[in-house]
Amino acid sequence: MNQQDSTPMTGLDQMVSDDQLQILKAIIPYVSPHGQRFLSIYSKVRELHNTMNLMPNQGEEMRICGSDSASSMQPLDILNEIRPFCSKSAQQNIDQVIQIFAMLQMAELFQDPDHL
Repeated sequence: MNQQDSTPMTGLDQMVSDDQLQILKAIIPYVSPHGQRFLSIYSKVRELHNTMNLMPNQGEEMRICGSDSASSMQPLDILNEIRPFCSKSAQQNIDQVIQIFAMLQMAELFQDPDHL
């Protein structure tokens, strides 16, 4: 598979997966159907185990780097974060929304007399 055609891993996937799991997943197509089933389930169980170890306390929540609260997340940040995982048509839609946000921000700048 071409590197440009592959979907990037999310931050969570990067935290719960490692090179061994990625190698294990890469060899799945080369084993017997029974082996494929076993290795697929085994890899997901390992990821689940790693996820459970990653978040041991129920009261804790995952946050973006440098963020003290969920309120600091901006819509543009979220759109830019999910964009790489979308289909081409969805990426185009997200790009249009981002352009609309940019135009609205520019309009706000022109309306604010302090920025002129």
